Amino acid sequence: MARAKTFSLGDTYDGILSDLVRNGRFGTETEAVRAGIRMLADHELKIQALRRDIQAADAEIEASLGKEYATGADLLKDVMNKS
Repeated sequence: MARAKTFSLGDTYDGILSDLVRNGRFGTETEAVRAGIRMLADHELKIQALRRDIQAADAEIEASLGKEYATGADLLKDVMNKS
């Protein structure tokens, strides 16, 4: 079983948390905090995936596998044609 945590949010975040419960968005402050932590965890996973994609793209560029465009308009046209 998880142990209880004690922390201070500060007046601003404490007020936001109270409002979320008072307005019925969450049943308890614990539910609201859990939702916030889930959102943060999801965000971190997305950031990690983006970093992996950037590293893969950098590796392709280093291997001269990238495509050069003369202008931004040429790049945009190519991207729009692929979607």
